Amino acid sequence: MVIEYARNVVGLEGASSTEFEPDTKYPVIATMAEQVEILASGDMGHTMRLGLFDAALTPGSVVAEAYGKTLVKERHRHRYEVNNSFRDQLSAAGLNFSGLSPNGDLVEFVELPKDVHPYYVSTQAHPEFLSRPTKAHPLFHGLIKAALAGRLFGDKAE
Repeated sequence: MVIEYARNVVGLEGASSTEFEPDTKYPVIATMAEQVEILASGDMGHTMRLGLFDAALTPGSVVAEAYGKTLVKERHRHRYEVNNSFRDQLSAAGLNFSGLSPNGDLVEFVELPKDVHPYYVSTQAHPEFLSRPTKAHPLFHGLIKAALAGRLFGDKAE
């Protein structure tokens, strides 16, 4: 989502992630600061960001509405994050960083406002870890709800 937005809305042609394009001109997704030395050492095992972490959600955001609260805990398993060097530029172009780590350093959730798209939401976390067959994760429930609302009311939910 962030790469696509950087390329096609912000105009950063060739924007990418250092995970698969280490020399990209616009590394909008990059190795987390605490992972740089770890990756350089070649230690790829248990060293990634693993576990349950808090995220502070922006009140009134799509994700806050989906969860029904503004502080959530989600499970993670990754080494790469939104590059903070590009956050202001992406935000100024309309991309909402609607969930951050409590200290504000890590982007946890990204979305477009509802007036731009009914449910264009992305997360760094793994919501499937907390979803169950009889109780969908709030993000999945929100997606289905938005899709049904578009279909039921004749709106185009793209």
